[in-house]
Amino acid sequence: MRRTIVAAWNVPADGIVPALIILSACFVAGGLVGCLLAAQVGGAGETSLHAYLEAFLAAAQGGAVDIPALWGQIWDTLRWPLAALLLGFTALGVLGLPVLFAVRGFLLAFSIASFVRAFGGTGWLLACLVFGIGGALSLPVLFVLGVQSFLSARALAARVRGDGKGRVLWGRDCLIRCAMCGGVLCVCILLERTAVPAILSGAAGVLLNR
Repeated sequence: MRRTIVAAWNVPADGIVPALIILSACFVAGGLVGCLLAAQVGGAGETSLHAYLEAFLAAAQGGAVDIPALWGQIWDTLRWPLAALLLGFTALGVLGLPVLFAVRGFLLAFSIASFVRAFGGTGWLLACLVFGIGGALSLPVLFVLGVQSFLSARALAARVRGDGKGRVLWGRDCLIRCAMCGGVLCVCILLERTAVPAILSGAAGVLLNR
């Protein structure tokens, strides 16, 4: 069993580093755009955002933050890794995956930058509480599946162009990797439904009084 699990991560080394660099660069580029856009928010938009975040913290302090519906939270957690996985079944994933990672980086960075803009340095702590616990698990899964899918999409694109047979990575090892990533995402959902609300409720008072 141990050998099977270890072997499941033996993705062919050819192309892993370029794929990781491309997807990471797109993620970072999207994040930079998100930060820049959040910095441009002003006037009524900034006031509304600050009021919303303060109301959210006040509700968290009183333990009145509603836990999202289970199916909704499952969808929020799975949609990005699932999209990355599905794009590996088509040659269009060579273009679709960089776009996906750029959009993910943009939305995450915009959210974090909005917290920082509203609360200054304290916003970093709030952002870590809201996004950090789940992100510490879901983002590595996204990159694992994204790199795997990018390599497969590139192989499919090579077949379409007639440049060679390519090597499509889907198989038993891929299924094991996907199952392990699914297990990590289940832990992520569990933490976001239990640990995050409890920690946020305890820290909300400190954040509001700073």
